[in-house]
Amino acid sequence: MKTKYFIFIVAILFSAFTAQSQDSTKIEMISKYDSPEFGSNEFIIQQFQGIEKLNISFLNSEKLKDKNFKIIIRKYKNGKIEIEKNVIDTKTEGLPKIGKNFNFSIVAQHLVNKEKIAFFFPNFFNKQIFDINKKFKDGTFLLRDVCGNESEKVDFEIGKEIQIGLITPPNDNPEKGNLGYCEVSKGNIDVEKWYNQYKISEFFLLYLIIE
Repeated sequence: MKTKYFIFIVAILFSAFTAQSQDSTKIEMISKYDSPEFGSNEFIIQQFQGIEKLNISFLNSEKLKDKNFKIIIRKYKNGKIEIEKNVIDTKTEGLPKIGKNFNFSIVAQHLVNKEKIAFFFPNFFNKQIFDINKKFKDGTFLLRDVCGNESEKVDFEIGKEIQIGLITPPNDNPEKGNLGYCEVSKGNIDVEKWYNQYKISEFFLLYLIIE
């Protein structure tokens, strides 16, 4: 009897686990750097030009089909929004809605006194240029992943504003924490707390809203 009871309990637990796995239908965002093979001509050109690329994709993206979306760029100066720009709004601009699969790339390049930010979709793209303080040398601003690391995924909610990228110079103040880029881009950015910790004078945050 004990053996049968044990088998029965195991079967129930396995069925519950299987049902839970099959019912995993939440939408998750995946963000991955797209870098060419080290030493290749593409790698050399990309590094020389200071170009960075993030690929954005989604698990269960079929749930997003036929929805509109917006992409917003906010440029912050001294912890406050200096510029806010809706760079893509499919509803008001008559652009294609989300299809069966939803994925796109973010490309950024820092030139002297300028930051170029572009979004590439399968059937269109959008490019923007912003002025930045000339004190930042060419290539100082880098595109950073806000997922924390490539093994993590971000839960995505329809109708909610989600951060998809950070473009920032490094933290160069040893009194505000470790030096470098990794320390300032470990995940989702709470702007007020983030700025109070690092005191980085200019940076960009990129947002996506699906409605």
